[in-house]
Amino acid sequence: MKILFAGDEHPYSAYALKEVIRLARNTWADVTMLAVAPGDKGVPKSDHLLIQALQGYREHFLKSSEAEGSPYARKEWRYEWLPLKNGVWEELLVCRGDKRDVRVCFRVGNIVQEIVAEAKDEETDLIIVGCTKGRECIWQDAAAVPQKVVNDADCSVLLVKEEQPLNRILACLDQSYISQESLEMINQIATIHQAEVELVGLSQSGDMKKDVYRRLIEIGDYYEDRQIKVSTKLTDIGDFESFVSDELQQDLLALWMGRKSLLDRVFPRDWVGRFVSKCQTSVLVMR
Repeated sequence: MKILFAGDEHPYSAYALKEVIRLARNTWADVTMLAVAPGDKGVPKSDHLLIQALQGYREHFLKSSEAEGSPYARKEWRYEWLPLKNGVWEELLVCRGDKRDVRVCFRVGNIVQEIVAEAKDEETDLIIVGCTKGRECIWQDAAAVPQKVVNDADCSVLLVKEEQPLNRILACLDQSYISQESLEMINQIATIHQAEVELVGLSQSGDMKKDVYRRLIEIGDYYEDRQIKVSTKLTDIGDFESFVSDELQQDLLALWMGRKSLLDRVFPRDWVGRFVSKCQTSVLVMR
C-alpha cells in the first residue's frame, strides 16, 4: 500500500498525521509526506514554516516507529549516489528504514494540482489530508483544498476532520463492484478505532438492484467474519444530502465511487466536494 500524506503547517494536518501513523503501522505502507508552496518560487529556506512542518512530521512519524519490529525503524546506513545540480552526483552516507522508508517531498505551484500529480506519479493508493473541525472543511490559507483533492484525485482519499472522534463507519453502497482493497481499507480503519460498520444501501425511489442488495449482504458477512460489528440500513438517494448533513456525528462517511455509481448519475458534477464541504465528520472516498 502507498500512502501520500499532504499537509501544511496548521494543527489539522498534525492531527491527520496520527491517522497516517496508525494506518502505516497496520499495513506496512510506503509513506510519502508532501507540502506544496503556492506560486512559482523556488525551494524556500530551511526556516520556512512548510519546511519546518514537514521535518517535524517526519521526526514524529519516525519517533513513533522506534518500537522493535517496526518496518520504519532506522537501522541501515549505506552510501548512495544522489543527484545534485548540473548533472553532478555526490556519494552520501544515508540511513534507510529496515523494511520501509518515508519520503519527504516539496513542490511549488497550485496546491491541489501538485498533490494530485504527486499521487499519480507515485501510483498512490490513498491520499490522507486533514481539515478544520466543526461545520467547515477547509485549509486555513487555501480554503478549498480538501474538497478539490477529493474531487480531482484518481485514487482513494481519506479526509481527516480535526479532533473528530470515530466510533462508527457509515459505508454507503450503490453499486455491486467493490474492490478488495477498499474492503480491507475499511477493515483497517474499523480495527484501529474499534469502530462498528453500518452499511448504507442507497436506493432510488425505494428500488435497489438485486446484485447491489446481494453485495450488501456479502460485505456484511465479510466484516462479521473479521469480528467487526456490522449493521445494515437502506436510504433513498433523494434523502442522501440531508443524511450527510444531519445524521453524521462521531462517524466516518465512506463512499464507494465507480463508473456505475448511482450518486454520480443523480447529482451534478463535483458533487463529492460539495458534500464533503457540508460534512461535519471525516470522509473516506474509495476509488
